[in-house]
Amino acid sequence: MSEAIYIEQPVPDYRGNPLIEALPPIWSEDEVIDMLSQNGGHHEGERQLDAPYRLHCVQRLFRYFQPLEQHISIERHFSLCIRQGYLHRNPLAKEYAAALAQGHRIIASGGTFNDLSAFRPTAAGLTIIGVSGVGKTSAVSNILALYPQVLEHTRYREFPLVLKQIVWLKLDCPHDGAVKGLCMDFFEAVDRAIGTNYFETHGKRTSTIDVLMVRMAQIARLHCIGVLVIDEIQHLSLAKGGGQQKMLNFFVTLVNTIGVPVVLIGTNRAMTIFQSEFRQARRGSSLIWDRMKNDSAWEIFVSAMWGNQWTKETVMLNDAFRNMLYDESQGITDIAVKLYAMTQIRAIALGRETFEPSDFRVVAAEGLGLAKPMLDALRSGDRKKIDMYGDIAPVKFEEYYASYSAALAERTEIPEKRRDLPLSEQAILKLLELGLEPPKAKRLVGKVLSERLELRRISEVVREAYTLYIMQSDTEEKADDQSGDLRAAIGYDALKGNNSISKDEW
Repeated sequence: MSEAIYIEQPVPDYRGNPLIEALPPIWSEDEVIDMLSQNGGHHEGERQLDAPYRLHCVQRLFRYFQPLEQHISIERHFSLCIRQGYLHRNPLAKEYAAALAQGHRIIASGGTFNDLSAFRPTAAGLTIIGVSGVGKTSAVSNILALYPQVLEHTRYREFPLVLKQIVWLKLDCPHDGAVKGLCMDFFEAVDRAIGTNYFETHGKRTSTIDVLMVRMAQIARLHCIGVLVIDEIQHLSLAKGGGQQKMLNFFVTLVNTIGVPVVLIGTNRAMTIFQSEFRQARRGSSLIWDRMKNDSAWEIFVSAMWGNQWTKETVMLNDAFRNMLYDESQGITDIAVKLYAMTQIRAIALGRETFEPSDFRVVAAEGLGLAKPMLDALRSGDRKKIDMYGDIAPVKFEEYYASYSAALAERTEIPEKRRDLPLSEQAILKLLELGLEPPKAKRLVGKVLSERLELRRISEVVREAYTLYIMQSDTEEKADDQSGDLRAAIGYDALKGNNSISKDEW
């Protein structure tokens, strides 16, 4: 929860509205790209780590995120729809109090959400549809993370204003498409965001769906929800007893009556839902998020990802790698990242420490499993086959990782002093995090363990090794003045910041 800080608005329509003035500024395209980009890459020296540790480093690939044109477009839509949705929901206006009073009367009288009266709607929703794995959910989640979820208002200029503003709320549609389950999830999500107990007070299982929806609408008004995101909307097709139409009508009510923009995310299976009677299409827009094409955008995506590499031998990117990775992933980014990760895991675990374009094909045959039929259909371009398979089955990366971890363990010789291996190597890793070069870190840890056989804790080994490092780096005079007390050295803060020591150990 962040304190509301009000920013002068260049757009006249947005001035005098604390809900809008408390939002972050409207960002430029370059600013959005910088904020969304996530690419940890490999750190210098990590290629020299032993194989088990490099297998862990490969997991860093799953934090990779390269903003592309569609991401910029979605961020702009969120920026616009949140602000436009707030235009006529100013908490300082008399309409805000009147709307809350109306909702209270409907709840008290046992009315339904259809009894809610409309006002000037300015919100517009968005529907994002695409095959599994193209990055819809991760893109929206990363964009939402740019905005504070909750803003706490206490005073706006000379006006007292006690309000917890929920800028965004994201839910997953229940697997069975149950409307009541989505209502319960809504109450729980609000409680997590602002610390209320709406689930306990409003989420009674005996309540009807109509009652639950009215209470959802009232909470949306009370806390000025900026945008409601519903993911996995294709599950709504499984709703029974007219639940699908009831929930779609409720989304329309949120947009047209309450003024809350609704963003719906789903796979291709959701197309049938939106081709029916979903009237929100009249006040929103749709984005069909297709898999990437093998073009300049794909080149940017792969080139930025390629630096995340942990084989001992550096593998240079060329067209053969790009084209083979595209053919085996069919431009689905989630599969492309996992294929690249699995190929490195295989090369490291088998001791090859390099890979060729053809290895992508081998790994795809080994690890894609249930996803392969759909990929073959995409490769064929046959729309009937594509529709027959529906969505991409998830790639079970964990099983692939476990199998090659076991293969590595089988071919690794057991050290004579097995009990020393975890202690020494974990200490080396800590020193690498502190900026030491791998050869120096190994030498210092080896020296400490050979001279101090009684040491059994990683923090103790790191402390002693880092002390040696400081003493060797500083002048003899500085070492004498510090009397071996590392707390006087700049390295102490670094050790604390990297969790190498605890307050009780120093």
